[in-house]
Amino acid sequence: MTLPRYYFDIEDETVVPDTKGRVLPDRAAARIEALARGADFAADPEKLGGAGVVVVTVRDAPDRVVMRLRLVCQIEDLVE
Repeated sequence: MTLPRYYFDIEDETVVPDTKGRVLPDRAAARIEALARGADFAADPEKLGGAGVVVVTVRDAPDRVVMRLRLVCQIEDLVE
C-alpha cells in the first residue's frame, strides 16, 4: 500500500508552494503537519506580514486541495 504525499503551501502576502511534499499515513497526520507548519511560520513576527494572516493549503495532488488552515493574528491598540 502506497502512502499519500501531501503538499503544504504557505501563504501570507505571497504564496510559497511546496514542491516536495511529505509522505504521511493519512489526512489526520496531514492536519497535524499543517498546524505545526502554520504555528512555526506565525511564531516569527517578521513572517506574519502586514495582514497578520497565515494560510496553509494542503494538497494531495497538484490541483486537489484537501484542507486549508487559516491562522489570524490581530492586534488592537486600545489606548493612544
